[in-house]
Amino acid sequence: MNNRNSLKRAPVFLTLLLLMSSLLGACTGGNSTDGSPPPSPGPSSSGGGSGEKKEITFIAAQYSNATEPFLRKVVSAFEQANQDIKVNLQVVGWDVLEQKINTMVSTQQTPDILNLNHYAAFAADDLLLPLDEVISPNLKSKFYESFYKAGELDGKSYGLPLLASIRGLYYNKDLFEQAGIKEPPATWDELRQTAKAIKEQTGVDGFGVPMTTFEGQAYFSYFIWGNGGDWKKGDQWVLNSPENVEGLQYLTNLVRNDKVTNPEPTAINRDELQKVFGAGKVGMMITANFLPTILKADAPNLKYGVAPIPVNAGKQPFNLGVQDFLMVFKSTKNKEAVGKFLEFLYEDQRYEEFMKNEGMLPATKSVGESLSKQDPLAAQFISQLPIAKFYPLNDPKFTQIRLETIKAVQQSLLGQKSPKQALDDLQKIAEQ
Repeated sequence: MNNRNSLKRAPVFLTLLLLMSSLLGACTGGNSTDGSPPPSPGPSSSGGGSGEKKEITFIAAQYSNATEPFLRKVVSAFEQANQDIKVNLQVVGWDVLEQKINTMVSTQQTPDILNLNHYAAFAADDLLLPLDEVISPNLKSKFYESFYKAGELDGKSYGLPLLASIRGLYYNKDLFEQAGIKEPPATWDELRQTAKAIKEQTGVDGFGVPMTTFEGQAYFSYFIWGNGGDWKKGDQWVLNSPENVEGLQYLTNLVRNDKVTNPEPTAINRDELQKVFGAGKVGMMITANFLPTILKADAPNLKYGVAPIPVNAGKQPFNLGVQDFLMVFKSTKNKEAVGKFLEFLYEDQRYEEFMKNEGMLPATKSVGESLSKQDPLAAQFISQLPIAKFYPLNDPKFTQIRLETIKAVQQSLLGQKSPKQALDDLQKIAEQ
């Protein structure tokens, strides 16, 4: 699923440095395995002259404890197959990744390849290479079109899809049975009634809402897209549209009027709420396709199901697609070596292993087809990819608006502002 350099764009850099925390779209958090200062440009800037190895630096995000061992294995195999290339790999936890990259950019020590959940601000600062200069047409053809397009800015591709997540409504089957509920809710009215029944019959919170900076923008998206609203229309922000106000009013009512959610949505993040769900202490929550991998390890006896995200009656079904990217900085001296490494990483069998390790969805069609044949639940999520909607990641301002949006929703859920006032104020910030 949670952004720069040049002095002429200093306000962008300062905003990012001060405000950004990691996302997830679409992704699971992890502790840093490398808190060291950024490397000097030294060898990785080598042009790879006669008798010298071409060196590239790859800064990767840590998704789980399996991330670094897998990537180390990939690098080792790649270097054996390409003995004239050395890959300097650093796997960094999401909690410090943003700060590390901002430091590297500000000191002009950018890596060759970066794995992150946004790219547009780097591209807007003219720091990235267009992908067509790096990857082959064959590799480009592998990706789902919608995911590849999410990495485009001004008609050029800068963000290469690395992995994806899609969302679903997870529900506790035992609590459903205790509350006399036969089917998961498909509409907002049904969601409200189901949450009330769980709360009244079992005493357990019916519907989980995590509204923190960790990934609060996801829940905002569920309830605006589920009502036909959106973040933007064309080039214009439409954050206070009537559809969006109605969606936030519905979510606020669940929290403040119906009292069927966890009592303090602004004090618990998505990963923490997933643990509550795994413990059987919340009836339903919307989260990503990687939750089954977590539950298999942490709550193997939990009986749960997964259903599409409920929408307001008469509205079109949708899903939230969150993806992380690889990007290539213009500072690289070894463009050909970078291209070779990317081709190697996305080889079907190798890339499939990566997705299985992390419980993520692939961004390539061939691996998507393979996983669908092996796992019915994965197939259920992958079948949702065609209706996936994305955050406006190709707008450099989204990194700021994301945080302002979460703040506005928190103000509504806490009763500090009405949904309309909160979104009207948010719209003003977006239009500045």
